[in-house]
Amino acid sequence: MFNRLKMIQTSHTGSSVIVCIMGLLFLVSSGCEEKIEVAEPKKEIQIDLTGPQPKVVLEEPLYEFGNMEVGETLRHDFVIHNDGEGTLTLVKDRSTCKCTMADFEERDVPPGESTTITLEWIGKAEDPNFSQAAYIKTNDNTAKEIALTVAGRVDKTFEITPAGIWNLGELNRDKPTSFSGKITSRVLDDFVFKDSETSNPLVSVKVIPMTPEQLKEDDVKAGYLIQGEVQPNSSIGEFEASVTLKGMAKGEEQSGFFSINGFYSGPIQIVGPAGWKATEMLLVMGRMEKEEGKTVNLSMFLRDNENGPVEVLDVKAEPDFFTFEMTKDENFKAENRERYKMKISVKPDSPPLNFDRDNPARLEVTTNNPLIGKMNFKIHILSY
Repeated sequence: MFNRLKMIQTSHTGSSVIVCIMGLLFLVSSGCEEKIEVAEPKKEIQIDLTGPQPKVVLEEPLYEFGNMEVGETLRHDFVIHNDGEGTLTLVKDRSTCKCTMADFEERDVPPGESTTITLEWIGKAEDPNFSQAAYIKTNDNTAKEIALTVAGRVDKTFEITPAGIWNLGELNRDKPTSFSGKITSRVLDDFVFKDSETSNPLVSVKVIPMTPEQLKEDDVKAGYLIQGEVQPNSSIGEFEASVTLKGMAKGEEQSGFFSINGFYSGPIQIVGPAGWKATEMLLVMGRMEKEEGKTVNLSMFLRDNENGPVEVLDVKAEPDFFTFEMTKDENFKAENRERYKMKISVKPDSPPLNFDRDNPARLEVTTNNPLIGKMNFKIHILSY
């Protein structure tokens, strides 16, 4: 991560301007990943110990700015005094950056005078331990080098927690599945979120302003609680949905996004050989010779069915080299339970296949039974 730092100097005794554009040096605390050589001074300073001596005083060596927003620019004035009896000389020194300074190589500050140096920096990316420094050599024998440092944290405009995809686990069969989180800001004092959109009609979301006590506990300036539900009767298998929160901040429209996933088994249980992962509706078929094809048998157990035998109405395969069959096992006898035999096959002489976790094949099976509705299978296979 690189952050840009501009240094502008003005003197109470002159009008020259110094501009320094800086890129952050590799530092463990700042989370950088690339090392940059430090800028070297162009001139060595000579210290004369005879006669009146200068005394450099830096009012505020470290400025802790608190929080800033990614992409935001901040400025701060550092004041350097000469409290000695001799002339104070300031010379550009190394810095934690690649640096260019227009119209500045050195500066003389008479006794009793001062110089103001303004640092301007941009938070390019999130960084909880942002720190930048500019160094100046002096002819003060007791302080041959001084550092002007800014430190704080750089945050996104909004932060949605939990981070990443919200995993809901197995969804409830007969009641809504609840989920909750937060959208907060460490940099904005006020923002408004009211509306939400979801990619799945089974998902509903509302936002509730956080109380002052909740804001203080989370150390944020503003925020909302997110409360949502997923209604039952999703398609059998993996459940995925995205949520968009809409609001206003700084007079502009703002949006926040997060995704949820889970698994819905409904009233069925599907069992199979090694390679079948029921909680993911995932079938790992392994390797096969493409000329021969391959078939894997599964068993589906359905409970509390009062809607007659389950029939397959439609099968959508991506790609279409996969087939699906399902028949009721009339020999299976158990109270309130039925067994159905399933076959998932790859047709012989199919082209080479390579489907894995990042790119699974998919089967969508639509049934006539309202308890089941649709079943969504994922398949991993490699053919040669």
